[in-house]
Amino acid sequence: MASVETQLAAYQSALSDAIQNGDQAVARKIEQQIEQLKDFQARHPEVSEAPSPFEVFCDLNPSDINCLVYDD
Repeated sequence: MASVETQLAAYQSALSDAIQNGDQAVARKIEQQIEQLKDFQARHPEVSEAPSPFEVFCDLNPSDINCLVYDD
């Protein structure tokens, strides 16, 4: 699995490509992913492996219906 720094570099590259292609919607989405990954990294500095976008989402939105965990 990739490191957080590698994932951020990949997002930056994809953002540059989207901007060059004039795709504003994709650029905004990638900017959001970069911001969320940086927030995740600030909250979990001990994590070196890049989390999935779903893991980042659930970390930032733990009460979302898709992120709830039920103990039996």
